[in-house]
Amino acid sequence: MNKTIIINISGVIFHIEEDAYEALKNYINDVKRHFASYRDNFEIITDIENRVAEMFNDLLIADSKQVIVIGDVALVTSRMGNPADFETEEETEKQPIDARSLRERKLFRDMDDRVIGGVCAGIGHYFDIEARWIRVAFFILFVFYGFGLIPYIIFWVLIPKAGTRTERMEMKGEKINLQSFQKNVEEELNAVKSNFINATNNARPGLNRLGSFIRDVISQLLKFAGTTGKIIIKVIGFFIIVFASIVLISAFVALLIFLGYAGSADINTIYPLNALRETLRPVIFVSAFLVVFIPLLGLIIFTLRVFFNNHKVSKSVSFSMLMIWILALGTGIFFIAKNATDFKEQASYSESIGLKNNPNKVYYLQGGEERTLQEDISNINGSDRIVTITRNDKDFDTPNRVNISLKIADNDLPSLIKTYSARGRNFDAAIKSAHDIEYYLFQKDSLITFDYQSGLKGQSLWRDQEVNIKLNIPVNSVLYIDRDLARHFFRNQMNDCIEDGESKYILVRATKEGFSCKKSANAIEREKQYNEENDIKEPLNNEVLFN
Repeated sequence: MNKTIIINISGVIFHIEEDAYEALKNYINDVKRHFASYRDNFEIITDIENRVAEMFNDLLIADSKQVIVIGDVALVTSRMGNPADFETEEETEKQPIDARSLRERKLFRDMDDRVIGGVCAGIGHYFDIEARWIRVAFFILFVFYGFGLIPYIIFWVLIPKAGTRTERMEMKGEKINLQSFQKNVEEELNAVKSNFINATNNARPGLNRLGSFIRDVISQLLKFAGTTGKIIIKVIGFFIIVFASIVLISAFVALLIFLGYAGSADINTIYPLNALRETLRPVIFVSAFLVVFIPLLGLIIFTLRVFFNNHKVSKSVSFSMLMIWILALGTGIFFIAKNATDFKEQASYSESIGLKNNPNKVYYLQGGEERTLQEDISNINGSDRIVTITRNDKDFDTPNRVNISLKIADNDLPSLIKTYSARGRNFDAAIKSAHDIEYYLFQKDSLITFDYQSGLKGQSLWRDQEVNIKLNIPVNSVLYIDRDLARHFFRNQMNDCIEDGESKYILVRATKEGFSCKKSANAIEREKQYNEENDIKEPLNNEVLFN
């Protein structure tokens, strides 16, 4: 049983055995004595202690233990190096740098070799490329439509700066030991001497003064650009936060509204909400809200952290948010899939309607923007009269399909067949949904008016309802079809018959072979040009025949 001591290394608490503590204490004292003559020895010692604390922490995690033993101290000090083992300055200068002494680089912004934000220098160190080539690449990208500006700003925001000596050494891939610390300090001292000599030379009159002035101007401009760039980044971050906050508030208000009307029939006119069962809506609404809310909240937190240097969220909070988002997504998918079972079966039914016969066999077909309803109302004299009621019903955001086709009748009487189809969880439910369809058409003398859209009875749920109308027309009949109706329902059949002009109707004749209409001038010209290009000698046909 060994005695343990609690120590603090760079703000990190460690439990260490007494003999290990003595060895570590002696090592740190040797390091302090070695660097005592250096001007910034306090910073050097702090960086070394930070590295030692990091290595101890890695060892404790790797071995799943809580106490540092003498073997751990020996391992760390051997990796860091012993001041007594340092080579002389002359021998070190003669010995080439071994590539094996370099380790994996980390990406930082080099603040010592920066022009604006140190991004190019940091990337150059990471890929072992001279920083000037990275700067040239960004400049070329910036010249070509400014493509280099956005990546540079993104890198500036995301890449941390190398603030400490340890981070600068990791940026360059140098091994973190005492020899590297000493080498790094000596390089800094040499750089200071070089800058002092350059400053002395720049103080000379003539061209040197002019060059110094130009460098100062450029330096100030770049410093101003760097400050302005940071302001722009913060403005962008502010707008991101404002936008995400507005979306969050809107989503929350929408959730409250939808939950308030979740069981109401009023919501059955809003697509795609009217495709959901009333009992499933609250769960799906809440799940959808959380799926949108959590990423937006994460975007706000990330923006605050990156753009405004706020503290990061703890791992437990981040993990909880992720789990809630995954749970909400899974719950939403499950209940949406459950609701999708209402579309499993399809069923349809048809009804045949006889139309009023016109002795002249002339019929006008047109579409109505308003839904048309025909009712029989008895007057006070006891006779019936026909009253046409039109009502504007614009709540047709729900998908509905209405198809009208022309067929040659088997007899001399016009008629039509309306087929209603829908889906449901079983056949009975699908038939019920098909009976919930509302579709109206109205005939007055030779005029037949069709609604462009169908509706649902009693605020019924949408179940992929569809209406197919087959209009049976006797042979030798003449149809005048409204151009808007033809574009809506018959475009594929009589596309070549639609003429842009003052004529409102398209003339269509019913023959034994099918329906025919006269080609438009544009269609004839297109066919003529096609025949000439393909050397076709057949005479042009001015009629379009379709079934």
